[in-house]
Amino acid sequence: MSKGRIKIQLHPVGALFPVQEGLEAVGNGVVEIAMMTGGYFTGKLGPIATIESGLPGAERTAMERYAFFYDKGFIEIAREAYGKHNVYYLGPHLSPEWDIIAKKPIRSAADFKGLKIRSFGIEAKWYESMGASPVMLGGGELHTALSTGVVDAVRWGSPAVIQKLGLHEAGKFLIQPSPLPAPNNNFLINRDAWNKLPDDLKVMLDAAAKLASLDYLARGSALDAAAIGQMKAAGVQVAQIPEAEWLEMEKKARALWADYAKQDPTLAARAVKLLEAYLKDLGR
Repeated sequence: MSKGRIKIQLHPVGALFPVQEGLEAVGNGVVEIAMMTGGYFTGKLGPIATIESGLPGAERTAMERYAFFYDKGFIEIAREAYGKHNVYYLGPHLSPEWDIIAKKPIRSAADFKGLKIRSFGIEAKWYESMGASPVMLGGGELHTALSTGVVDAVRWGSPAVIQKLGLHEAGKFLIQPSPLPAPNNNFLINRDAWNKLPDDLKVMLDAAAKLASLDYLARGSALDAAAIGQMKAAGVQVAQIPEAEWLEMEKKARALWADYAKQDPTLAARAVKLLEAYLKDLGR
């Protein structure tokens, strides 16, 4: 799009800084741009970090999430939050659903009781409210942890990502509906570097961020469908939580994120109010 005026050199996760230090790395100019996950920065940003990366019991599709950011204006709240750390929040990198793969079927809230599940943030609190024991693990530890019984279940990525990591070899149950049907990572830019860009390149980057999400979603839906079919052929079963049961579980999740408004009466309160109004518009 820029005809070579913008060049981005790629580095793998962890090569330049620990992922948990990504906010400081971008803000301090260690890198000028990065794709990160907001949920890792809750300790630095507060509850708004979790709201920014996706909430259980909220949007149910990536397109609903897209509208919340760009049509309802949530992106401005995200930019205000990250701006305090010398970071320009370019936009969300919308993702296909992030699912649970488990060693045993989960078909109700009661099935979470005593379950050791890999998760973090508000999800961990949600599972804990149903009797589970959350465990925080990095991606490289998941296969071994699930295989050896360190955890009984893992909430990681989409079906294609679950298959790619081989998690279906240890966990034979894919749980539906997805606990996070509309998650996102994000594109962060050092604010000093952003401010130096001419306006036309800023417009290009904004457009590129949106297109990256839509392209990823389009490719991901096909990859996920194929992965589910291949995992079923390898012996994986889909464990379905009935709709009425799931709606009750969503209420528990909403109660947790509604409390964010009390914890942070500024950014989180505005975001929760905006989200609740949006869900009401959607009939939920």
